[in-house]
Amino acid sequence: MVEIALRQRTEAAEPAPPAPSRVQRSPEVVGGAPSPWRARAARGESMMMAAALVVAVGAAAGAYRDSLARTEAIPGVRIGGLPVGGADPATALFLSSTAAQATLDRPLRLTVGEAEFVSSPRALGAQADPQLAAEQLPGLGRSGNPLSDLQVRLHAQRVGIELPVGYRFDDARALATLLDIAPAVDRPSLPTRLDLERRKVEPARLGTALLPHDALSAIAIGLASGATAIDLPVHHKPPVPEDPLAAFADLDIGTVIGSFDTPYSLEAKEADRAFNLKVGATKLAGFVLLPGETFSFNDVVGPRTPENGFRYGGGITGGELVDVLGGGICQISSTLYGASFFAGLEVVEHRPHSRPSSYVDMGLDATVVWPDVDLRLRNPFDFPVVFHMVVRQGKVHAEVLGARRPWQIAFERQLVEALPHGTIFRNDDGLRVGTKVISQRGMRGFKVKRTRKVYQAGDLLREESRELTYPPTTEIVRHGTSPNGVVPESKPYTPLRDPAPHLRIVQ
Repeated sequence: MVEIALRQRTEAAEPAPPAPSRVQRSPEVVGGAPSPWRARAARGESMMMAAALVVAVGAAAGAYRDSLARTEAIPGVRIGGLPVGGADPATALFLSSTAAQATLDRPLRLTVGEAEFVSSPRALGAQADPQLAAEQLPGLGRSGNPLSDLQVRLHAQRVGIELPVGYRFDDARALATLLDIAPAVDRPSLPTRLDLERRKVEPARLGTALLPHDALSAIAIGLASGATAIDLPVHHKPPVPEDPLAAFADLDIGTVIGSFDTPYSLEAKEADRAFNLKVGATKLAGFVLLPGETFSFNDVVGPRTPENGFRYGGGITGGELVDVLGGGICQISSTLYGASFFAGLEVVEHRPHSRPSSYVDMGLDATVVWPDVDLRLRNPFDFPVVFHMVVRQGKVHAEVLGARRPWQIAFERQLVEALPHGTIFRNDDGLRVGTKVISQRGMRGFKVKRTRKVYQAGDLLREESRELTYPPTTEIVRHGTSPNGVVPESKPYTPLRDPAPHLRIVQ
């Protein structure tokens, strides 16, 4: 134990060997300086490297000088999409000609304002000139500036260089093409318009025209650059001198407040009546009724005369169906009245027909007679409303358009009393004695109570009731008085039916 302890103390007292030095001197270094033979070897190596560099530079310079004298195209060049790298001048000219001819009939889009046309370089007077592109090839990447040429060649190899096909431009042919498309570009200036089908307001638009001579330069530039589309300059015409709807450019007519339909006959014998329907609807379509203003049907539609566009058609006069000027116009007033009723417009003046109509329920009809019997409606809303009327495919359709629909409307009709019809007899010397013809069928009259109920959010705000009378239609029977008269053909008649005792329609 004593020996172990003594040995441990002795080992602990001995100093540690010194750490090796970080600087190691090579055997060739004596006193901190390289040996003479090693220095001479280093100088010789440097001189050899410099000589090699001179040789390499000289070789590169020689290769560059040789390349300047060459005439074939550098790699990576295309003409009209065809690769021509490495082609000699004759081959390059052939390829340029091939590419030029191929591109003469490529589609070329011409844009003139909102109009677009598809043409071709050939139709616009372009003539192939392959020599223009071929002549550029020998000098491409051989400018004499080594740095610039190096950049060109690297770009050609990495990305590629497209040379435009050479063209010559025939002004006369281009002008002829532009004159052909000019009428399609010509548009008149338009005032502010109501697009009732899409229920929006179209702002005023300036007219446009293509000036062919002014467009020639754009054509020439586009063809020279190889463009696939060319924008041609547009000439704008002055605005229309009067724009009556300019004040309504921000009008909101996106909501159908009320609508109504009635049917009409498409038979050839009713053609004039159908014509009158379209005339009346056209005069009403687009009418703007401002808040608080009152509409007059007679003021807007005007007199039912040939000068105002109307023809003779079936109508009611004195309780009889006869041909009258503007016959059928009451169907227009009735359809508009139905739409206005469900729109919640205030009824200022209204009169029902003198007999029930075949095309509309009692209580929703409105007769008009120029100039004494009118339909007048007032706009109770704080926004304008617009009438939209269309006559097509056997249906008259009316809408009242506005910013919003604040109310829900219910139409209710109650049958109060049925009134019997009378009969009158008339002699007819065109019919054989003992025969008879019913020239006008008798129809019962009715008294009805019509009510309009106005709801908002499901709550009844108010109701308006009125009793209407439809007088009976007298039956007219013609008796034959001639021994040699015509024997009329007997016709079956559909039995008359009373209307429903109660009717309710909600919009």
